[in-house]
Amino acid sequence: MPRYLSSDWFAAVADAGGEPVGEAGADSVDLVLEQEVRGTPDGTVVYRVEVAGAHARLVWPVPADATPPDLHITSDWETAVAVARGEMSTQRALMHGRLRFSGRSDRLATVAGALAGVDPVPGRVRAATTFDET
Repeated sequence: MPRYLSSDWFAAVADAGGEPVGEAGADSVDLVLEQEVRGTPDGTVVYRVEVAGAHARLVWPVPADATPPDLHITSDWETAVAVARGEMSTQRALMHGRLRFSGRSDRLATVAGALAGVDPVPGRVRAATTFDET
């Protein structure tokens, strides 16, 4: 079972393929969210969620020549795990200062409705994910 945000976990997500985002015929959304998680068992991990048309995908590692993301999100390992497990909402983490945003927050506000329920992690990978620190 792959540990959350490990290289094996990213490989499992890639091998499982992306899942459609939203309903058929939904408006196209083009957005790049970059997540930086500090203090993981592997150090700092940076990855992207790229949303285009009806699909979302994780990109890791982030290419050195990547264009700037629309939004950069920073958190610590404990917060990322709590959000991934569903123990804490991103709104609550933000309100308590456990998530930091930079970039075009106005861009996120314009597409928030279209992103409701977006999850680039296939269900079978999410179900097999562990959160052990070893």
